Amino acid sequence: MKLIENPIRLNASLHKMLPYTMRYLYGKHNGTVKMFRLYTLGSVHVHYVEGFTKTDVILTHEHRQIKQEEIDFVIGKLFPEAAKDQLRVDPEAKPEIEAAVRRKLPFKDMVIIELPTA
Repeated sequence: MKLIENPIRLNASLHKMLPYTMRYLYGKHNGTVKMFRLYTLGSVHVHYVEGFTKTDVILTHEHRQIKQEEIDFVIGKLFPEAAKDQLRVDPEAKPEIEAAVRRKLPFKDMVIIELPTA
């Protein structure tokens, strides 16, 4: 497996890429986001979102469920020094977000990995 960073256009917005997810995680205005990066892991899209109080990694796939080995690989690459007990992995985030925003999300599966910053 290879985690490849994709270039992001200058005018790209997280609210355009993941509108309901960003509203669920960071509120209506995402003023708390410092930086974001976009990666691919084969056909899995990996969104790295660094905020002032937490760092989120959002994995999405349009056609199938995300495998546990893909989640473990991303954790090993993006959070190499983080202890397992610090990370919060939510493989059931999609139904929670769909219920909160009352809309169907445009992908088959989504996993959110969260690391609180000290």
